[in-house]
Amino acid sequence: MEIEILQDKKRSLYVYKNNELLFYSKVKSNWANRITEIYNHDDVLLLEVKHKMTLIKSYYKILFQNELVKEDIVEITDTRIIFDSNKRLYTKQDYFIAINGNYSYYFKENRVSQLKQKNWVSNPKIFLSINDENLEFLNPVIFHILAIEAGYSYD
Repeated sequence: MEIEILQDKKRSLYVYKNNELLFYSKVKSNWANRITEIYNHDDVLLLEVKHKMTLIKSYYKILFQNELVKEDIVEITDTRIIFDSNKRLYTKQDYFIAINGNYSYYFKENRVSQLKQKNWVSNPKIFLSINDENLEFLNPVIFHILAIEAGYSYD
């Protein structure tokens, strides 16, 4: 399955499958904090995540999680999402030296999806590929991408 994620001028992200909107994000930020709100296609707030960045580390805190979210998201970091008590997906760069931001998601040692980014174009895009046998991980992967990637400007 192929998913396309587009960024608008306000640094929000929009997730599409076959040109149909699945989810989108809105970002509120100041110099030290960023709050990302994630909505479904019916404009229902599903998840609200606060991102605080220091010189050493990034911190994410889940401020709100709607009961419509099938997966109980416990923790988000730059490189992983933990949900449903103790399932965890983690990211790994696709190449040893990665300047393009492409990476894959893994569950245990199995790759479940691959993310490719086109950041240095006029309309930044992210392409997500996930195999049919891994569709149970689709929403956590999308929520993680929206939480960590929304709000960045590549201009």
